[in-house]
Amino acid sequence: MRKAISTLSLTGLLAAGALLAAPSAQAASFVYIGMYPSGAACDAAGKDYVARGEAITYFCDVAPTTARLSIVPSWR
Repeated sequence: MRKAISTLSLTGLLAAGALLAAPSAQAASFVYIGMYPSGAACDAAGKDYVARGEAITYFCDVAPTTARLSIVPSWR
């Protein structure tokens, strides 16, 4: 009985670990490209990467005086 409970607990912990790791695996698919002086400039650059077929999607992390561009490359 103890062995069955221990096995179930271990299985549950492994499943929970896999679920917790999933978002970080998705975030890891983004590749940092560079910094831009504004959110608008970052957005324009991201759209350009997508239009040229170099990226599937992009993300701009906007701060008050700068923005950081990350893309998901189309070659991944």
